[in-house]
Amino acid sequence: MIKRLLPYKDLFLVYVWREFNIRYRQSYIGALWAVIQPLSMMLLFTFVFTYLIKAAVTDYPKTIFFYSGLLPWTFFASSVNYSLTSLTGNYSLITKIYFPREILPLSGIVMAFLDYVIASVIFIPMLFIYHIHITYYILWMLPLLVLLFVFTISMSLLLSSLNVYYRDVKLATGFLIQLLFFASPVLYSIDNLSLNFKLILFLNPMTFIIENMRRCLIEGRGVVLWQFVFVSVIVAVFYYLCYRFFIKTERDFADVI
Repeated sequence: MIKRLLPYKDLFLVYVWREFNIRYRQSYIGALWAVIQPLSMMLLFTFVFTYLIKAAVTDYPKTIFFYSGLLPWTFFASSVNYSLTSLTGNYSLITKIYFPREILPLSGIVMAFLDYVIASVIFIPMLFIYHIHITYYILWMLPLLVLLFVFTISMSLLLSSLNVYYRDVKLATGFLIQLLFFASPVLYSIDNLSLNFKLILFLNPMTFIIENMRRCLIEGRGVVLWQFVFVSVIVAVFYYLCYRFFIKTERDFADVI
């Protein structure tokens, strides 16, 4: 992918800047919208599980627990939702000139990642407020972010290319994201589950990513190495298959779209 995109790096940067302007140019509060979505969901879940359901979700403050799970999930869901129609929404551009088509979904992923970074800024003072001690295990965040990014790119490329040929994919994706949300430990922890059940849940890479980001950030625990290797292999194979499928179908985008 890097080899294909490098000659078009200027076009890619221009398209990212275009998406940034479209999203925030006429917005009154601008980039603060990146914070409002995960913050409002955190407050909602905290209220529900404190006053309505009164479930013992975690030993840690619920606000920290939910927000640490919502950050990577919001990035993933926003990226997939944008990328889904990035090709069909730019049909006039695709039918006129050639460029690596992955530029279109990737520009949305970059914008979602900027939102992720902005939303993460308010997470830092929250850690201090609740006296969460940062340990050296936070260094695991970098490889976990790489896994999150690669898996998000894979899913975005797959669904955006399928949506060119089958418009039902747009309707099915809403259900898929809802299903993945409840299959990912945003609202719960998988610590007390059996190893066999964990391995099944790890087939959804978001389970491993969210759970271990939370472990490294607020629980001061490291990643189990063999689990990291297991999920990394799944993500790598999934990325290879999705990107090969995207490249194979790309040649017909202009005719089908």
